[in-house]
Amino acid sequence: MLGEQADVTLGLSGKRLDAAVARGILSREQADRLAEFWVRQERLEDSDAPISRVDAEEVRFARGFHDVFIAIGIVIFLFGLTYGLRDLGSMGVIAGIAAGSVWILSEIFARRMRLALPSFLLSLAFTPLFLMTCIGLIAGGDSISVFEGAPAGEPVDPDGAYLLILPTLIAIAGAVLHYLRFKVPVGVTGIAGGVLLLVAVLIESVVPGFVVDHVTWFTLVAGLVCFALAMMFDSRDIERVSVNSDKAFWLHLMAAPLIVHSALMLVMGEGEAQSTFYALIVIGLFLGLAFVAILVDRRALLVSGLGYFGFAIATLMTKAEVSEDITLAMTLVLLGCFILLLGSAWRAVRRLVVKPLSDTAVMSFVPAID
Repeated sequence: MLGEQADVTLGLSGKRLDAAVARGILSREQADRLAEFWVRQERLEDSDAPISRVDAEEVRFARGFHDVFIAIGIVIFLFGLTYGLRDLGSMGVIAGIAAGSVWILSEIFARRMRLALPSFLLSLAFTPLFLMTCIGLIAGGDSISVFEGAPAGEPVDPDGAYLLILPTLIAIAGAVLHYLRFKVPVGVTGIAGGVLLLVAVLIESVVPGFVVDHVTWFTLVAGLVCFALAMMFDSRDIERVSVNSDKAFWLHLMAAPLIVHSALMLVMGEGEAQSTFYALIVIGLFLGLAFVAILVDRRALLVSGLGYFGFAIATLMTKAEVSEDITLAMTLVLLGCFILLLGSAWRAVRRLVVKPLSDTAVMSFVPAID
């Protein structure tokens, strides 16, 4: 979004750029390129800053409490709307009214006022609401109820899977239109999620039960695909000054839990979750994830693994026959210390990780050390 990018710079007004676009002085593409150029030049001229935008991993999320205030109103309004319509008709109708309301609100707060946090919430809400609308009205069921009724591990009714193909396609088209209309970076995650659902539905339609029986492998591949997309956007913006960086951030945040959870399930299988071996495997996977996160300079990748890391620490302490109260306290303290130490020494640690790879092709996809 232009407003998200231009308003944070000195000497360049996002509102004035929007006015120039409205009067035909600049095209939208020219205005976006000018805002990106301004941010890039500001960074180059401010070389004495102790922390660069790359190191800070900036996310244009909210510019003031005005954004928060409007966002609270949006959440309350949508909750009240859906709650008030709960007896009006089917879930498809209710979701359709909510999705239409989200689009109207997006016109006001995302396109006209360009408020970052409200735009984020509205973009995040539109795709699932529109998907529920399409499934409810086209497939004749509420949400994904066409999958209900099949015993765990049993193939889903192929007819039920076929019913989801058209609604999912339309939902993806709606997500794309919403993204093209309002240009909110988090919108790419809705599109990615819709495409992954479509792939699952197509596979389940052709080979009934395949996704159900191999759901862990499917989510792992889905996570890796999202990670690859995130790296594609990161490679287009190594200096992290354009909205491509924001798109990559949300895709990383989407990919990480899919990869971490799936990898743990595949490694452990039916093993005992409270075993020492399981805890060591979790710690090993978390350290591997930390290495990747440091290499690509994305702290977001670590967030999804923190819970598993804390659980592994607690398991090891429990096996050492430490009391529950001490286990909880020590787990939180150790987890907090890890985050604080890694966060404060991030640049130094990253220098050690990246330096051996400085002459490889990897550096064309990740930010430089300094």
